[in-house]
Amino acid sequence: MAFLVAFTPLVVLNCHGMQMQRMSGVLIPLFSMRRAEGDAGIGDLAALEDWVRWAAEHRVGFLQLLPVNAVGEDDCPSPYSAISSVALEPLYLTLEQVPGMSLPLPPYVEDLPPTQMPGGRDFVDYARVRMYKRYHLKRAFAHFEESAQYAAQRAEFDAWVTAQGTWLQDFAAFRVLSIAFGTNAWWLWPVQDTDVARFIVESTEDSRRQKRYQQWLQWLCAQQWARVRALADSLGVKLMGDVPIGISVASADVFFERYLFDMNWSGGAPAEGNFAEDPFTAKWGQNWGIPLYRWDVMEKDGFAWWTRRIRKLAEVFKMYRIDHVLGFYRIYAFPWMPDRNQEFLNLSADEAAARCGGRRPGFRPRPDWTAEDRRANLMQGDYLLRQLLKAVPGQLVIGEDLGCVPDYVRPDLSRLRIAGFKIPHWEIDEKQHIIKGQSYNPCSFATYATHDFPPICTDWDEWYSHVKAGEDALTDVTLSPAALREKRRVAEDCARVLCWLGEYAGLSREESLVPWGQGVKDALFRALFACRSAYAAMMWTELFDIPVRLNTPGTVGGSNWCPRMPFTAHQVAQMPQSAWLAAISQLTAR
Repeated sequence: MAFLVAFTPLVVLNCHGMQMQRMSGVLIPLFSMRRAEGDAGIGDLAALEDWVRWAAEHRVGFLQLLPVNAVGEDDCPSPYSAISSVALEPLYLTLEQVPGMSLPLPPYVEDLPPTQMPGGRDFVDYARVRMYKRYHLKRAFAHFEESAQYAAQRAEFDAWVTAQGTWLQDFAAFRVLSIAFGTNAWWLWPVQDTDVARFIVESTEDSRRQKRYQQWLQWLCAQQWARVRALADSLGVKLMGDVPIGISVASADVFFERYLFDMNWSGGAPAEGNFAEDPFTAKWGQNWGIPLYRWDVMEKDGFAWWTRRIRKLAEVFKMYRIDHVLGFYRIYAFPWMPDRNQEFLNLSADEAAARCGGRRPGFRPRPDWTAEDRRANLMQGDYLLRQLLKAVPGQLVIGEDLGCVPDYVRPDLSRLRIAGFKIPHWEIDEKQHIIKGQSYNPCSFATYATHDFPPICTDWDEWYSHVKAGEDALTDVTLSPAALREKRRVAEDCARVLCWLGEYAGLSREESLVPWGQGVKDALFRALFACRSAYAAMMWTELFDIPVRLNTPGTVGGSNWCPRMPFTAHQVAQMPQSAWLAAISQLTAR
């Protein structure tokens, strides 16, 4: 399929008359990737290189990744709760490419009893992966430091450390202290003064060596990511990163730069009624445990923290998604951290306020109740996003604008040339018809689902099962009239969504009210990729019809952030889904 690499994408004009390529993409979290051997139980950067080559051969313009910043040591660490806004996660390192590594490595055994649940080959066992990789990386570091053959590379490493400046010094110190005190929750440490913390790390030879080891891991990450970026650029494949709206309160940034953050509030999202999996989220909303930004303080140094964050991101990624871009305009916040959620679960709003000194969950710095408030929120978001865009001009930027979206947000994103999301079955007009893709703003990102939702094949079959249950209920004499009415109501709601999607894809009602199958998949994704959006993407679970969910908002543990592909990029290249995706992209001029 070499001819696909030379394909010249159709160029359209976005809402500003600016040229924009229409690209297709696939969302594949790095942890989900797999190599035939050597990846040590989690996707690594060599696996990503394989997927870049696959993308170039199958007309895929971009690979969308979730955040890849350093995370804590939870069983299922959320990439949206990083312990650094800049440092990268060493678990993704390719061990064979590490200087000082003793090769060949002993195999990582995937069929041992799991150390966490769920277990097995199709889930990342983070505890075991950390143990395996840490053991071999520490041995390699000792060899790197002591062997004469790495003298030149040590000099390069030292120069790199000097060039990075304060962020690397502080992050490495934070990791040393986290390990020493057994937690990233720095407010539990016996030392709170940051100058004292830095002094402690520098006070012994052992802690200085541990700090240097953490710096070395970041140097390896920078080197290996640069190699992946160079490969992607050479093959015309864009790597798409992700910028979380917040940073974990248990992070190096918040510990060393506390003056930038308001820790009296915990950022999140309001209740929207569609997260029945978690009672707290259904009642109160999502409490993410991220401190709010003190924008007035950040402004005094020209938003240096954000500039550093975006510039480091741009070293790896050509395009990026801003997670919860609505938070730049106003963000929903709780006057308590997530570890207290259960305390508030069964309280009324007044009872909760009484425990929080009169403070209640709500939008900050202000709600959208009045025209004056909405105008102030619009001005704030527009100003802040312009500062972010100035950090690295020319980046392709996508804004995740889902949820409770004020009417002023999407026009402003369009003016800023930030592509907002288009979820087809959420785009319904006043006459209760789905909005066709030909009407989309070219400056947009079309997809049927994000990592926080089931793949469309799962949703489709669930909706159809309710339709079928509603039909069967008509002949079920055991049902009470109330139960029958409820089943029929749910069936009608689900049939409406299926028919919306069928209308979007050019299917009749009869063709829409059927179980998921190749015919439905062909029609839906042909319509999605044919829309006017500059970007159209699908999750890897949708490409292969695998009914696995990457994350369930409002829950922790379980299978969140753990699902792995059962196959490698090399195997996928021989599978019919790859040819199918290339054909769909060609048919729709992507």
